[in-house]
Amino acid sequence: MRIGFLSGHNPERIAFMKKWGFGSVELLTGYFDRAPDFMPGNPGWEAKADAVKADFDAADIRISCIGAFYLNHLDPTIEADAAVQVQNAILLAEHLGVGAVAGFAGRVTGKPLEDSLPKFAEVWGEHARFAEDHGVRIAFECCPMGRYHTPMFGINCICTPAMSEACFNAVDSEALGLEWDPSHLVPQGVDPCENIRQFASRIYHVHAKGARMYPHNVARYGLLHHGSCEHCMPGFGDEDWGQIIKELRRAGYHGDLNIEGWHDAVWRDQQDTPPEDVAQQARPPMAPNLEDAGLIIALNHLKQFCPEGF
Repeated sequence: MRIGFLSGHNPERIAFMKKWGFGSVELLTGYFDRAPDFMPGNPGWEAKADAVKADFDAADIRISCIGAFYLNHLDPTIEADAAVQVQNAILLAEHLGVGAVAGFAGRVTGKPLEDSLPKFAEVWGEHARFAEDHGVRIAFECCPMGRYHTPMFGINCICTPAMSEACFNAVDSEALGLEWDPSHLVPQGVDPCENIRQFASRIYHVHAKGARMYPHNVARYGLLHHGSCEHCMPGFGDEDWGQIIKELRRAGYHGDLNIEGWHDAVWRDQQDTPPEDVAQQARPPMAPNLEDAGLIIALNHLKQFCPEGF
């Protein structure tokens, strides 16, 4: 089990990973309107993809997942392009020997979550068959993508344990699973370890990100308030990463943990665009590169529970 973070192909970020001892990466490939030239469909993409992998291999960084389709696949205005993106991500993963591709399931917006099930079955049933044919698994991040970390106005139907269960029942394929992330469970009152036990066989990739609830804001304003919950680097949230990693191992998960940064209210660089869920004052303007500092802190926190060689 290696620890890394989400990143595109960037020599400077690879050098940073190597310097500080990160061992894996979720390789981000952008959206269909700005995909990198190593994606299938571009001239000579195979050789370019091989060069990307060689750069990570030289730094002993394992590409543990292809992050490719974080958008609403059930939106009819982009459905065709999104389908091509999913299939291209699967082809890239197959070419590179990466076992999983990740993103959102999409949602029929403006309707109850359950109303997305027929369209989910239609769209992802086809993608599941394509993934099976190419020996790749699809991991859905369980992010609500709605306000206050809830499904309100969200674009991702796999955002509650009940909907995850219903979607997996709707498509009879083990090609579909989860890009598991406890930061989306804590705000809903879901016990991360119990959720691991519930979906043990369906966890195909893990995002390491935390969530901290602020009881004084909950008591005063309730859960539907931007200051009631804050996403954060691992080690600063309410979840217990020691128990989480123990339960992941108990469940048979042998993949990596990739830190999803840029959400923490303090350990982040985008001072001018703080996240909407900031519960505390954003960092002072004279503290550069706090994103990298947060990644290093998170790495050291998680390493306690992931000794090298085991």
